[in-house]
Amino acid sequence: MKKIMVVGGGTAGLSAAQAARETDAQVRVRLVCGEKRLPYYRTRICELLAGLDAEKLTVRNYQWFTDNSIEVINGRVTSVDMEENIAYFEDGSFLHYDKLVLATGANGNLPDMKGDAAKRSMALRFLPDIERLKQTAGPIAVVGGGLLGLEAAWQLSRTGRPVVIIERGERLLGRQLDEEAARFFLSITENAGVRVALNGKVGSYEDNRLLLTDGRFFEAAMLVFAAGIIPKTKLAKAMGLTLARAVVVDEYMRSSHPDVYACGDCAEYQGQVAGLWTAAMAQGMIAGRNAAGLQEAYVPEEPPYMMNAMGSKLWSAGKASEDSLCMKSSSAGVFTKLFFDQSATLIGATLIGDISKALPLKKALAAGMSKEEARQNLL
Repeated sequence: MKKIMVVGGGTAGLSAAQAARETDAQVRVRLVCGEKRLPYYRTRICELLAGLDAEKLTVRNYQWFTDNSIEVINGRVTSVDMEENIAYFEDGSFLHYDKLVLATGANGNLPDMKGDAAKRSMALRFLPDIERLKQTAGPIAVVGGGLLGLEAAWQLSRTGRPVVIIERGERLLGRQLDEEAARFFLSITENAGVRVALNGKVGSYEDNRLLLTDGRFFEAAMLVFAAGIIPKTKLAKAMGLTLARAVVVDEYMRSSHPDVYACGDCAEYQGQVAGLWTAAMAQGMIAGRNAAGLQEAYVPEEPPYMMNAMGSKLWSAGKASEDSLCMKSSSAGVFTKLFFDQSATLIGATLIGDISKALPLKKALAAGMSKEEARQNLL
């Protein structure tokens, strides 16, 4: 019986295991979960700060794995014999495989801090990070004004703690919003009771006091970094796989070794580490199918961005441009902006507050709706 082992219990690993099973009902599929728990919705962990039960984040329960004949192994692979196709575990045990899928994920980016700053700095990525944060009393500084940083700041503020967001750029959500939309969302954030320090670079930290390089300072019992990821490549490096920032893969999610695939945050395709939940799912499915015998190519897609934070909602898709149509109401907290290319074709959209038109906008973007049609039907 052909044996497929998936190393990593995130969404990429789960998707790979499921896809392998759906592709070949006879193959033996093993999913190795290094966190020693079933895969969970990592994108929602910030909700635990405001009281959500951690069990509600579980993607699939044990019965699902039993019904789908996917064996779950709670442990860590520490080394791999590439010639004999053997994976060795931290407890000294080992298992054979025919195809191996690496879905080891990534850690949160945490700068090199020293002294008291190192003890009171953390990246926000896994469930134990949330528990550590829960046990820390006092004001919090969230470093990073992207989606994760805003969600963390919002959930922390809901517990009654003072929170400040430190964003080194000129605006919040720099990857998702243009300048006008960012200004609008900044007012929503500040009205929600969360302070924001734009153009803020961390200088020093001691005695619960964060000093920025420009002289601004904030009280903070903990520095929470939500600014990028660092792919986990230690195992892949020891295996001798080709690495750049992550494990280099081709369009089939195949690494430099024909029996090894990689997907999700530990994989690099065409020079890019996607770092997105949706991309990890898509790559995992391709890796799992191909490990099971198919030859299916991965086609990257630019998914919409969605967020529920600061008492508001946000949806953003496509690209921004100078040619745009905008409708907003600061009092209602509602913002809609559509972007068009030189041929007056819809290429991007941003919704804040009311995102009920997200589905029609997604279809309009796919269809290449004209500016006049968009004006009549979407504004």
